[in-house]
Amino acid sequence: MVKIEDLKRINLLRDIPDHLLEIISREAQLNIYGKDTQLMTIHEKVDTFFMLIMGQVAIKKELTPRIDIIFDFIQSGSSFGTSALMEGSISSYTAVCQEPCEAITLSGLRIRELFKDNHELAYYMLQGAARQYKKKMDIRAKMIIKTLDENPELKGAVHDIENLTPVA
Repeated sequence: MVKIEDLKRINLLRDIPDHLLEIISREAQLNIYGKDTQLMTIHEKVDTFFMLIMGQVAIKKELTPRIDIIFDFIQSGSSFGTSALMEGSISSYTAVCQEPCEAITLSGLRIRELFKDNHELAYYMLQGAARQYKKKMDIRAKMIIKTLDENPELKGAVHDIENLTPVA
């Protein structure tokens, strides 16, 4: 069982009413992981949804045995492993603790069961996941625009550049 106060520290859950947070609190577990702990592995089944309370997790993929591509650094208050909400999902990245981490975890199977029984919970959690996804895509679009602004030779080759900018 996890305290509701801890759940309220998670961005994805910020708009969820307390009566729904109580359901999550009964199902969730609080875990502590050491530096370099691998929480998810590429090409393996995703069966856990993670919500980071403390620490930093790198989301990455190996390009070569000596080079990793870092897609994101998950910070406190953020979550990952949303694919656990879909049955049979396989990870497309590896998630590794960059420092000691404290995370709230939920079983993907149990979340799906809860969603079937409580559509309000499903609605709020999926709204939070969509909000988180949109924020990440807006950040990436801004990064692309900045890169293109700094490299005019690339900018000229891009068609429909206005479609890259985030819509308010």
